[in-house]
Amino acid sequence: MKTIHIDGPIGTEAGEVSAKWFRSQLPVDNSPIEIRINSEGGSVFEAFGIYDLVSAYPGRKTAVVASMAFSAASLIPCACDDSAITPNGYTMVHAPHMEGDELTDGDSRLLTSLRKKMISLYSAKTGQTIAAMTKLVEQETFFDAEASIGLGIVSRIVRTSSAVMARMPVRILAKIKAGPTGGTAKARWNSAVLQACGNVTIADRRHPGLRLRMLTEVNAR
Repeated sequence: MKTIHIDGPIGTEAGEVSAKWFRSQLPVDNSPIEIRINSEGGSVFEAFGIYDLVSAYPGRKTAVVASMAFSAASLIPCACDDSAITPNGYTMVHAPHMEGDELTDGDSRLLTSLRKKMISLYSAKTGQTIAAMTKLVEQETFFDAEASIGLGIVSRIVRTSSAVMARMPVRILAKIKAGPTGGTAKARWNSAVLQACGNVTIADRRHPGLRLRMLTEVNAR
């Protein structure tokens, strides 16, 4: 079984995971694949592209959320035959955003359309009603491993290898040590959420305006 890693932001910039790159990783013999996800999200359109590629792939596909599948990245497990999560993994769903203080009517229509499509995909995967998923998406909701199973976006918890587990605390501590005052808005927001134990409301209260700057930065890619 081939393992494909989605590690980092989804998008088309250097260092990001694009649909084009993901297509190049698919086996030509349609053998089973495992997609390991550790991503804060990114471009909704690129995520849709990856979703479509996974959905159309004839072989069996398994997703493993290894640390995080936030925002657009949480769409990927919805395209798989089987989805799992590591014990320390988190998923997050929220509505798409667009940079800029003032949106045109066209911008608003596009965001509404994207939101509806995302909610429909989540609903089909989880079995949750459209109304229930709409509420979760609008609230920007984080789920730990057990809650992700309860939601239905994954079905089981898998243990990580000792090599992967050995790396995880280093990366998390690096984020916290950097704090919400340095680096990109995305990195500062991740640190703020970690320091608030995953509570977005507390992180938002402690760092007003940071979440909006993060969303603007991510969606600008």
